Amino acid sequence: MCTGNVCRSPMAEALLVHYVAHLGLDATVISRGLAAPVGRPPHPHAVAVAQAHGVPLHPEKRAVAVSSAEMALAAVVFVMDGSHRREVQERFPTASGKTFLLGQWQGEDIADPINEPLPAFERAWQQCEKGAQEWVKRLHEAGMLRAAA
Repeated sequence: MCTGNVCRSPMAEALLVHYVAHLGLDATVISRGLAAPVGRPPHPHAVAVAQAHGVPLHPEKRAVAVSSAEMALAAVVFVMDGSHRREVQERFPTASGKTFLLGQWQGEDIADPINEPLPAFERAWQQCEKGAQEWVKRLHEAGMLRAAA
């Protein structure tokens, strides 16, 4: 999940940070999980795919559980699939109106590639990339993301 924008995937977080910076916008993007083991590093395939695309995803990053305070502060929350969205809405009812699928504009859920081979991570990267690009563009056009000072 991604807040301030909250996001659940380290790959999605890396892409959102990349596109926000690329456009010179001001936003805080953090990745938080609903059930990921706290302290778990990103999967080596996720790090490899990000590096292959020239986007930093640091292997020393660690999984962190989402808190109620972070959800309350988030302007937008991105999730990867419908089940994550339902779980967020059940656990954090006040986040319901600001929780969206990262792949909404492509009309798709993004499957978690954990325990899958490298090509599954590449597929998820491509889907996250399309979603991140479109969301950053739309949030900027809506005035929710402004130029960095």
